[in-house]
Amino acid sequence: METEPEIGAPSVIAVSWLAASAAFPIALLSAAFGQGLGAVVGGCHWFGICVPVDRQPWALVNQPAINFASLPIAGGYWLGSMLIPLLVAITIVPLVPRASSLIAELTVVQTAWAAATVAVAWLPLIDPDDGHLVRFLVLHDLPRISVWIAPAVASAIALLPTLRLLELARRRRRDVGRWYRTLLVAIHLGVPVACWFGVASYIRGAVPVAATIAIATPVGAALSLAWLRFPHPYVRPLSGLTRVGVASLAALSVVSAGVVWTAGHPTADGKRDGVLWGQAFSLNNLRPWIDPVVLSEVLPELDQK
Repeated sequence: METEPEIGAPSVIAVSWLAASAAFPIALLSAAFGQGLGAVVGGCHWFGICVPVDRQPWALVNQPAINFASLPIAGGYWLGSMLIPLLVAITIVPLVPRASSLIAELTVVQTAWAAATVAVAWLPLIDPDDGHLVRFLVLHDLPRISVWIAPAVASAIALLPTLRLLELARRRRRDVGRWYRTLLVAIHLGVPVACWFGVASYIRGAVPVAATIAIATPVGAALSLAWLRFPHPYVRPLSGLTRVGVASLAALSVVSAGVVWTAGHPTADGKRDGVLWGQAFSLNNLRPWIDPVVLSEVLPELDQK
């Protein structure tokens, strides 16, 4: 007896997209968390975040010295926004314990996919002059073109969630042809990336060409894998779609999107909001395009809504 519907069923695709709607904002938040953690390890005081969809997220910190950015101890500050999502993308599918359910598998697939495509491939190229990886390369006299290592790495790790998706596809269809496999990957994984690109370009008011090429690289790798590879089916028993699971995903999507909107939405003067829970001192990293909003001012507005 089947324990869950086929991976190509409309209900499964809808749940997969719902998982993606939660995973993509979480990828932004994980990048900000990675930088904040790296900054704290380097001796900074973390007092806020800014997570715009169309720009590089920033953990807002007070730095311990005026030359902190160029010090060796600042490596985590510059690279944490890639390293934490990279760790998530590599480990969540094969290693993270979870319920034996189709919803859980789709969630980890989309989480790993979003971490690879958005945080590792897209973000390093979205701000070509002020991105974390670019600034790290410039400060250490390394060639700027090395920033393209990021989408190359993302293309490799994006194969992990792609393989799991194809393994799930073979549970109900032993004979999964090339066109069907490729179509499944395009629908489950390609459509969320296309939506992300559309939303970011709309908010930005222009197409970020370099970031678009970067995020298209893992998508191309995933489609190529689907065309070439015919993996074994995922054999562990899985429970099907449940109302509780879908409702939990929907709640996670609303919360994650709400946090990103609150701490990164565009303002009337073309800036992006950044939420502060502490005080910014003189040696802070607030960018000119960030409009700081104190958390105590945000909470009453959320209560009224």
